[in-house]
Amino acid sequence: MLGPSEAPLSPLYNTSRDDFAPLWPHFQLDLQRIAVVDAADPSQDRPSLTRAPGDILIAQVGYSPDVSLAVKTYRQRGDAALAPDGTAMVFLKDPRPDAEVARWRNALWPWLHVTAHVRLSPGAAQIETLDGVRTEAVALQKRGHLLLARRREHVLSPANTVVKFDKNAGGWNPAPGSRGWAHYRWGRVFVGRYAPVRPGARILDFGSGAGWCGIEAALTSPGSSLCLFDPSPELAQGAAANARSSGIEKVQVRTGFGEAPPFPAPGEPAFDHVISSGVVSFSPDFPRWFDGLRSTLAPGATLVIGDLNRESRGMRSRRARKLLLVGREMNALTRDEARRELEARGLSFVKAAGYQLSTPWPEAMHVSDTRLSGLFSPLIVGLNKFCAGEGDPARFDSWVMQFSAPR
Repeated sequence: MLGPSEAPLSPLYNTSRDDFAPLWPHFQLDLQRIAVVDAADPSQDRPSLTRAPGDILIAQVGYSPDVSLAVKTYRQRGDAALAPDGTAMVFLKDPRPDAEVARWRNALWPWLHVTAHVRLSPGAAQIETLDGVRTEAVALQKRGHLLLARRREHVLSPANTVVKFDKNAGGWNPAPGSRGWAHYRWGRVFVGRYAPVRPGARILDFGSGAGWCGIEAALTSPGSSLCLFDPSPELAQGAAANARSSGIEKVQVRTGFGEAPPFPAPGEPAFDHVISSGVVSFSPDFPRWFDGLRSTLAPGATLVIGDLNRESRGMRSRRARKLLLVGREMNALTRDEARRELEARGLSFVKAAGYQLSTPWPEAMHVSDTRLSGLFSPLIVGLNKFCAGEGDPARFDSWVMQFSAPR
């Protein structure tokens, strides 16, 4: 007898978009735009899939022996019906452990990124997004989970990135002395000073955010100039203000994306020292992003690049148990993947390190900052400082590498 996780895919039978009609208004979905996808019955005639692309519903998904294979089948059947900005709804019938739901979320990537999770019970829908959880009364009698997802390219699109960055600009540019400031600043110091900067260098902070990595590099280089860019006008201006308040006189700021960097403009020289920290994981197009990064480097220049470690112990644990994650956690490259991209573009690897200790230390820092008035935060920051460096990459949630450009 097959166990629940070994049972074959269940067919949809007579499931229709109308079965969920009371739920659609809560997500501003138009019933007439929704096409039903039934991958469990490939012989079924699906005229709804011939309409103009819109939203899709993959409903009544039972337990599958191979979630990745099931998602591949659903994609083959439904991808053409999903508009570039469309919403895909995946209904996992019956209550099931969160870990099982997370397996579906992971398997949907990189086709789709789950942006909302709805836990359905008769008469109620518990709706969870990254902004919080709310419960709505809904005239449905279904039990199970509904995942709402968008295409990866849509989630990471330039327009959505600017909206996201502007929305988070305040939190990404914390005030000195605020909660978590010591840990935030230490990470920027570690990356900004990871490689030496020659005096008088032209420095570029490639996707600067609040600018602190580039600022720390410039502070070690007398006579240097600092250029910064970010997709968010608010963050870019904040970075320029941070640089000037730190005593850096030669500062220039622009807005733009790594795939088509605004520095250097035609006729301007390339840069002696380029830093990019926590940027590539936001990109929807890795080849173009790395080409853009490469275009900013002068002959013999130094590159310092860092980002999330997708395969740290903590990141793997989050993917296995959490139902919703920010897109960059799914999109992040490993250190080795990034190294291959850069070496393929002629750069020479110099050194690498891990920093930001993985689980349980981020959780401990959060508890210390939010519940204990920062009682143990200095100790945890000190532990991070002591442990950062070479060693098992899985111990760290972030990585950093140094490269040199050919002369």
